[in-house]
Amino acid sequence: MNKYNFQRPEMEMPLQSSHYNPSRETLGRYSEYSLHSSYKIRACDAASTNSVACTTRIPYATLIAALLCCTGIGIFCCTMYRGVTLSALMFDQGKHGTNLKRHLASHHDQLYEEYMSKELEKNNCSKTITKKESQLNLFSYLVPKVKVQLNKKIILDACIDLVTVNGRPFSMLNDTGFRKILDPVLNGFQEKKFTINSYSIKKHVHAESLLIQDEIANEVQSKLISLKLDGVTRLNRAFLGVNMQYIVDDCIKLRTLGLVELTESHTGIYLKETILNILKKFKIEQNQLYTITSDNGANMLKAINLVEEEISSTVAATTELNDESIEETADVSSDSSSYDSSDSAEAAPVTNLLDDEQIAVLLNEDIECVDKEYEETEHVLNRIESANLGDCSIFNGKLTILYFYKYKLLNKVRLLVRKLRNQTYIYLIKKEKLKLPILDCLTRWHSTFDMLERLQHLKAFIQNMAANDPKLRKVQLNHLEWQQVDILFTTLLPAKMCTKKLQYEQLTLTDFYGAWIACRIETESLNNAFSDKLVQCLRSREQNIMNNQVLLAAIFLDPRFNITLTEYQCNIAITHLINIWFHIKELEMSQVDSNNANIENENSIDESLTDNYDTDRLEDFLKQKESDNQCSSISSSTSSQPNSQNSISTKMVTLLKTFQLDEKRLNHKTNILEYWKTMKKKYPEIYRLSQIVFSVPATQVSIERLFSGLKFILSPYRCNITPKHLEDQLLVRTNRLFEKNYKKKNSQE
Repeated sequence: MNKYNFQRPEMEMPLQSSHYNPSRETLGRYSEYSLHSSYKIRACDAASTNSVACTTRIPYATLIAALLCCTGIGIFCCTMYRGVTLSALMFDQGKHGTNLKRHLASHHDQLYEEYMSKELEKNNCSKTITKKESQLNLFSYLVPKVKVQLNKKIILDACIDLVTVNGRPFSMLNDTGFRKILDPVLNGFQEKKFTINSYSIKKHVHAESLLIQDEIANEVQSKLISLKLDGVTRLNRAFLGVNMQYIVDDCIKLRTLGLVELTESHTGIYLKETILNILKKFKIEQNQLYTITSDNGANMLKAINLVEEEISSTVAATTELNDESIEETADVSSDSSSYDSSDSAEAAPVTNLLDDEQIAVLLNEDIECVDKEYEETEHVLNRIESANLGDCSIFNGKLTILYFYKYKLLNKVRLLVRKLRNQTYIYLIKKEKLKLPILDCLTRWHSTFDMLERLQHLKAFIQNMAANDPKLRKVQLNHLEWQQVDILFTTLLPAKMCTKKLQYEQLTLTDFYGAWIACRIETESLNNAFSDKLVQCLRSREQNIMNNQVLLAAIFLDPRFNITLTEYQCNIAITHLINIWFHIKELEMSQVDSNNANIENENSIDESLTDNYDTDRLEDFLKQKESDNQCSSISSSTSSQPNSQNSISTKMVTLLKTFQLDEKRLNHKTNILEYWKTMKKKYPEIYRLSQIVFSVPATQVSIERLFSGLKFILSPYRCNITPKHLEDQLLVRTNRLFEKNYKKKNSQE
């Protein structure tokens, strides 16, 4: 029996299957089959009535819960609104100060003490403060404020940077927007004398330039230095740039001595006087000059020779500079750093080897069958090579200009590039996310190489566009021309890599020599007609630069490359290094003498103190003995000077020979300055020589960067700057940038 006290007639259950399905009974709660009724509706009408009542029953519990929930939400919102309103009124009426004080006293001791100290100060005043004012003062005290540590030096340095390093005009300091930032800061110092405007900042820049001059003068006192010279013209104004290079803390340090405006004809005499005036400004003696690096312009070489003659006329023969070191160092830097040598006396014979008509005849440009002859490019190259070109001194791009300036291939490449640089193709190239074509400039390093490289990058684009554009198809390169472009690109690639290495700021003479040798080896391995001719020119030029005594001395002190020197070249290097050593010692002796003279002047006794004493015979006797001893010491030192020089020379030769034999070859990637830093204790004398030899500049890159920075100061909108202010700005700008790079280099080490 079940709880409903009846039996289920199993035979009459309306099951669809033999398995029992509890869900059917659950779903059939309000259906005709339900546990609340019989399984046959016809059999029990009362059960059917109960089912209908169940379906129409109202869920009172759910309704009541919903009403209570809504009521609770309403009460909560009203309460929150009332609380927010009361809080706002309390803040407005100032009745919360006691609680805030209590909070500060319990949780923020430091703030509470500071606030109470200020309250005590205010209470000492005679004026009475209301409670509301005290609450407002409390909140004004708690408002966060920006605190920055500034002083007059920081503000002044920032303003000087604006008008020098950043190249902003002086008038910027008078702009209203800038004054809104600067005036509140200046008012905080409460000093009427401290003002910054366009007029006062000029004085500050000049004072900064004077400080830099004194700093440089102290750094190079009694040191051998190397100079770099070059000229530039901008906005119809000519300038002479002078840079100095020396080693400090085993790093090459660059300094700008000036960018002086030239107001007269650029003769050698005028340039010589300008150079000497710049040296006097920095208290640099003429006998401190070791080398002067410049391009091979005729006026520059003339000025350098006049400076050398000036030194020779004022300095003894043992202290004069080597006749070849200055001039040949200029040759080394000219071909590795200067691309434009149109006014060069040395380059003149090369450019006159073949005139335009002869090149045109060699290249068969005027004959009728130009295309047929032009396709035989290798044959044309062989004909050029067979011509009597002599010793070519042009390196990198000049060789390309000499061979291919009149050559149809490069002219056609330039025509194609100009076609691609119109707005239609530029839009399509940008849409394809490709690099834009470059048109070469004959006065820029490896610009022709960059043009060919970019053209190869656009080769697929050009071929696809030429298939649909008949105008582009006329200037498109054929298969043989693309092959010749690839030959030029491959041949000039080592020279491009070499010029990139020469732009390194810490470049030494031996680094230049290593880059040169690597360029020659890589070019020679290509084994084509153009590369063979280029290698021939490199070898011819290498013979000239290897006659430079400064370069030989640097290679001798570099274990990476000294094995390339012959015995004769090693002897020349040793002799040059010994002369440098004597020059160093003479500078030190002159410095000692000047210091002793200053000490004697300081310790001299006032004559007025000795006037009261009568001279006696004992004093006369002592003075006579003093003068006799001085004469005898001078004569003995004069007679022993050749012997001492010979002994010093023998000692230095022994040290240099020992260094050559004992030190093993280093890898060519080794930093030579770091190497000599480790050898400072082992070879102290040779270490001092290395500091001088490796500071000689191999290029004029820093001068070119100085000229590039000129456009930030002297622009078309600021072309009326006075020479004095312009020189001060450039002096501060370049030396600050050099100092920043030098500190960054030391921090990395």
